[in-house]
Amino acid sequence: MSEEKNFPCPSCGALVSKDDIYCKKCGVNLIHFSKTVPEAPSSLPERLPEELYERKFSLTQRFYKLLTAPSEAMRDIALAPDYEGVLVVIALDVVLLSVAAGIILQKIQFSGPHAEEISAMVSDLLIAATFIAGILLVAKWAVKSLIVKYACDSGSRWNFKTTASITGYAYIADIIMGIIGICIGWFLLPTLRLESTDLEAMRQAFKDYEAQLNWLSLVYTLPFSLFGLLWKSYLGGLGTHFGTKEKCSLGMGIAVFSVLSLIYLLFSFVI
Repeated sequence: MSEEKNFPCPSCGALVSKDDIYCKKCGVNLIHFSKTVPEAPSSLPERLPEELYERKFSLTQRFYKLLTAPSEAMRDIALAPDYEGVLVVIALDVVLLSVAAGIILQKIQFSGPHAEEISAMVSDLLIAATFIAGILLVAKWAVKSLIVKYACDSGSRWNFKTTASITGYAYIADIIMGIIGICIGWFLLPTLRLESTDLEAMRQAFKDYEAQLNWLSLVYTLPFSLFGLLWKSYLGGLGTHFGTKEKCSLGMGIAVFSVLSLIYLLFSFVI
């Protein structure tokens, strides 16, 4: 007798088989009782419950892996999202904006009786502009994350925290390119000297300075911005692919991030 067909006798408890008509020990009729014994399951469940994902990398390891092994990093970020890394990236971006404003302030030199007052006013304007840019950066991150959530869902029903974490960490490309841009600007950005007593001379100096900045933007800023855009889109596409349990393809994720980044890039150049 196979163990699958054995069951205890309802009368005496002795082990009997489904094929037995009577219990060999007490003689009770087993025909009716054997029909009520449930069959053993024929197979295992089609799919076992998914195991909870455990975060593999610390915050510093995630940033390092984004540069050395982006696929591993974005998979870890997508499956174990957090806001801590996003806040660090945004804070670094604001710091870079402040450094860039400081460089611009050093490159603009005023002379004349009202030089100190004008310099202080320009400094206050740059501080205000940096503060506003930081607020806009947070707003851009939130809006972009929301758009990515719905554009790349592909039936995965992933949550906003995952998209926000992926979008935020992808901005590490902007941080790296921003550092390179600041280094280039420090050496290549020309000095603007303005005489506060001669308005016409100041106006002409601004025109000449704007022409030089446009040339620098075309030769250096635009190529670096495009490279950063592609890098950021690739990171975002990886995160989107893993965050949606691979329901959204890598190409689709890259395309969505590229279009959104390109729109912002064109908008920033226009204004």
